[in-house]
Amino acid sequence: MYASRYGLAREPFSIQPDPAFLWLSAKHGEALATLKEGILERDGPVVVTGDIGTGKTTLIRHLVRLDEVAAIFVTVHDPDLTPLDFLNLLAVEFGIEGRFESREAFSARLRHFLLEAFSSYRKVLVIIDEAQRLNAELLREAIDLARLELAGRRMLKVFFLGQLEFDRLLAREENRDLLAAVSAYYRLEPFTAEETRTYIGHRLAVAGRSAPLFTDEALAEIHRLTRGVPRLINILCGHALLYGFGADRDTIGLDTVRECTRDLTVALELEEGAEEAAPPDPSPVAQAIAARRAAALPAGRGRRRRLLLVTAIALSALALAALGIALR
Repeated sequence: MYASRYGLAREPFSIQPDPAFLWLSAKHGEALATLKEGILERDGPVVVTGDIGTGKTTLIRHLVRLDEVAAIFVTVHDPDLTPLDFLNLLAVEFGIEGRFESREAFSARLRHFLLEAFSSYRKVLVIIDEAQRLNAELLREAIDLARLELAGRRMLKVFFLGQLEFDRLLAREENRDLLAAVSAYYRLEPFTAEETRTYIGHRLAVAGRSAPLFTDEALAEIHRLTRGVPRLINILCGHALLYGFGADRDTIGLDTVRECTRDLTVALELEEGAEEAAPPDPSPVAQAIAARRAAALPAGRGRRRRLLLVTAIALSALALAALGIALR
């Protein structure tokens, strides 16, 4: 509707995940590196969490397209299944024929499938979206799959993509052994104000417009209202363009953003006059993994670090004393 009016070749702010519009902030770049490391180097499940709309699914779709990652991707969109239904879904996605009535029958056929994949230098991944919806049985089943070994090597990678509730699910006392199996973790945070500005400009450029379209005041207001969440940014920017088009405005200013915001209060989940969201609490999953890695460090390495720190402090003290003498 408004594309030609604003020099756009396509809709820039669709809420459907589209890797063509992917912009890697520093946070998303770190998350992508974690995912790739999880595929290529680490054993055990990989967990990526983030609030609704922070770009988890878009990031995974981008990863699927990377040429250097030779893998079979299976995305489970409905984790609310029985364990046997889950295994039969995997069989369908892997192209394994027949319906399995027991885990043992599935496991035997899966081992054969994994051997074929290994001989073709392919890594097999199971990507479970909306992982916070997993029931206890299915969560344990998925992690057990990640522990499957052939000839002493882990043959299956399991990725969990979930909202922040998944952190709390893993941190429950009854899931401590499952948490211990997690090999890599990343939490996607919302954009900063500067990242929001760059993100909007990037999407407009991909859609065909290089000249600025939103004023600085409008961009600041968009970030405040959306709290830097990409999906909410897309919703608000898309509506702002519709309002601007209807009012025949060449640029989208603060007034346009505020006008359309009145119709989006529910969608933005924001009360009038809301301020910046407080930083989220530290992830119990990240804390557990960091503690486990710290405990795994050789004792000598810890002593060496302490010795280096003491040496640095001593050298700094000597330098300050020498400076004091020179100034007298």
